[in-house]
Amino acid sequence: MKKQQATEELHRAVVETLARLGRAFAHRDVDAAVACFTPDGAAYGDDLGEHAHGHEELASFLAEVFEEPFVMGWEVGEVWARHRSDVLWFVARTEAVLTYPEGIVERVPFQLSGTLSHSRRHGWRFELFNGTQPVTQARELLVGV
Repeated sequence: MKKQQATEELHRAVVETLARLGRAFAHRDVDAAVACFTPDGAAYGDDLGEHAHGHEELASFLAEVFEEPFVMGWEVGEVWARHRSDVLWFVARTEAVLTYPEGIVERVPFQLSGTLSHSRRHGWRFELFNGTQPVTQARELLVGV
């Protein structure tokens, strides 16, 4: 029973931390998004050069992301998480939800992973955040074109 309870608590920590970052994305709030990271936290995307380290770079990087014509969010599905002390690492299968001004909504498979650390003052925050679009057969065909 203890193992199941611990697994549920880890799952909840991941989902809640991703939801907090997702709300910042939905509002295009750079400060709120940066606050989801430790001061030396890092974010990586799946494009070359798509990364940032520390609050200053994260603020610039996220400001660019928020200039896109769509608002990006995600719906969290299956989560795998483990922890040691106040550090938690996870992989979450999600669906990225891209909402365009015209009302068009696009959904694509998306994988989020990272490392969270916990403090009494700030709760769970990202040390490392990684978002990638998984390789699928359809994506492989597009790459080969």
